[in-house]
Amino acid sequence: MTEMQEPVDATNRSLVRRTGRSILLVLGVLLATTALVVLLSAVLMNMFDSAEQWQAWRNDHYWPLFTWRLMLYIALSVAWFKFKARLSSSELSKRRKGLLKIEIMVFLLFLMIELSKVPYQAGGAL
Repeated sequence: MTEMQEPVDATNRSLVRRTGRSILLVLGVLLATTALVVLLSAVLMNMFDSAEQWQAWRNDHYWPLFTWRLMLYIALSVAWFKFKARLSSSELSKRRKGLLKIEIMVFLLFLMIELSKVPYQAGGAL
């Protein structure tokens, strides 16, 4: 006769597989990010002799980099509002406060990132 598995056993096995896949995915992303950072550092060390040169280059090219970041922020915002529009009205009403908090935090994050990148002249003045 054929033995049938208990439904509880199948559920536990499924949970273990999902957990294992999630852990492997996170480790893969961390490994890829680490490899990208190492590669970027190697390229930057070949292009610039010191960190001071890198900072000077960043300050000299502030506006083109700012424009690129602004385009990135706009693309993320458009994607977010398209995602938000796909939510049903009942889900949207349930999560309205949480979504508003997330939107405010992301806006403040963008603002802090940009304020941290403002080039300072000698003496600390803008």
